[in-house]
Amino acid sequence: MALPTASLAGPDPATLVAALARPTPATTAYAEVRFVDLLTRPLTLRGALEYRADGGLVKRVESPYRETTTVAAGQVTVERAGKPPRRFALTRAPELGAFLESFAALLGGDAARLAQAYDSSSAGDAAHWRLTLVPRDARLRKHLVRIAVDGVGSAPRCFTVEESGGDASVILVEQAAAAPLPAPPTRAALDQLCRGTP
Repeated sequence: MALPTASLAGPDPATLVAALARPTPATTAYAEVRFVDLLTRPLTLRGALEYRADGGLVKRVESPYRETTTVAAGQVTVERAGKPPRRFALTRAPELGAFLESFAALLGGDAARLAQAYDSSSAGDAAHWRLTLVPRDARLRKHLVRIAVDGVGSAPRCFTVEESGGDASVILVEQAAAAPLPAPPTRAALDQLCRGTP
């Protein structure tokens, strides 16, 4: 089902962002489906995302393996049981940095911060909406095409991160994270789920 055609321009992006504000620290369950060109089928991960009061992001993978990625102060630390931690600068993973920036600005309800890094547009209405974020920085656009945020009312449902090489990740959060995933988890089926339509 397409978004309502009566409001193609969509609700005001700044109003949408303000309604998404959450107190920190904030934690949400997530389900992530990664579409990677080198894989024969999508990879599905489940776990929890935590946005800390200090601006750091912790991503815990609980299934199908256990791994914790912490992004803080420009550094990324990846920890997996039985292996030494891996550390690298966030600049080596620009798409991760872009997701962190968008996630932080949205949870903070900070439209001005979001506007510094992205051009934004919206579609739908206040009940079912999509906020599309396109990086302003030309260097970042070499890695990241766009981030689309789907939501219902004042609750986000999905973050879809599209990379320039064709890979993409669909991250379902809050109530959407508990929804049964379509089988197989195609982009089209996930798009429908993210929009909150049957």
